[in-house]
Amino acid sequence: MSKSVIRSLVVFGLAMSGALQAHAATSWSFTTGGTESGGGNFGNTRSYTSGVGSKVAVSAWSDTKNASTGGVKNAYIESAYLGSWAGGLGVTNRDGANGAGDKNEGTIALTQAPGHTMDNDSRYDSMLFDFGGKAAKLNSVTVGWWTGDSDITVLAYTGKGTPTFMSADQGYAALLSSGWSVVKSSAGKTGTAHYSNAAGGAPTESTNAAKYVPLAVNDLNISARYWLVGALNTLVQSLPTGTSVNKGDDYVKIAGVSATFDTPEPSSMVLASGALAGVVLMRRRRKG
Repeated sequence: MSKSVIRSLVVFGLAMSGALQAHAATSWSFTTGGTESGGGNFGNTRSYTSGVGSKVAVSAWSDTKNASTGGVKNAYIESAYLGSWAGGLGVTNRDGANGAGDKNEGTIALTQAPGHTMDNDSRYDSMLFDFGGKAAKLNSVTVGWWTGDSDITVLAYTGKGTPTFMSADQGYAALLSSGWSVVKSSAGKTGTAHYSNAAGGAPTESTNAAKYVPLAVNDLNISARYWLVGALNTLVQSLPTGTSVNKGDDYVKIAGVSATFDTPEPSSMVLASGALAGVVLMRRRRKG
């Protein structure tokens, strides 16, 4: 192999590495923007695009199905309403609409703080992040507006197909036995599914995004298309004996997430290919 070809390959490798690094830390902000589908209804979604063109779709879920008759432990997860606020994304579940469960929940049309947060007051609210067929390693979750407490639960879907609760009856207690995985290596005081004080000392009830603190998650480096983030949920996993973590009253909005994709985005491949083409063209000109 000629030295010029070797140099070309080296340059291509560096270009490819640079393209991958450009997508190593992809971030999405949920305090502004986004495109809503199914607006004004339960089961809506909101889609966001990062600065490098990567997309994530977010939907809201809560265990309100059968909750009024069977109790929260026997309730199934069903779609909720995902609201967009200055302090981030929040959840209004169906019990707010029919007057059952949480008296603070409010409705889609009429809600007030903290009813439009993702919370665990009477029902457990969650948000599902779908990276659109791509495997992503969730790096951080940023809590925005919060009050009371800011403990959260984070899970990755490592099963096959789509999560069961999206199309069939399922409760939170069955998630860890049906394809969902914890992403934290050490149980500590919260267990491997939960993160304590996720707001990281950011001011309570603030809409100042500059004050928000990203929380590092997923030290197991798990990759998944679907990620579930919710207010601390002891139905998913009970807290360790003697823990000092608040078991309820967590009211949070999610202001952003960051993730790493396992493979380069199409734009990265184009960038790297363009770099190689440039090297080849330069070689030809020199020979000419």
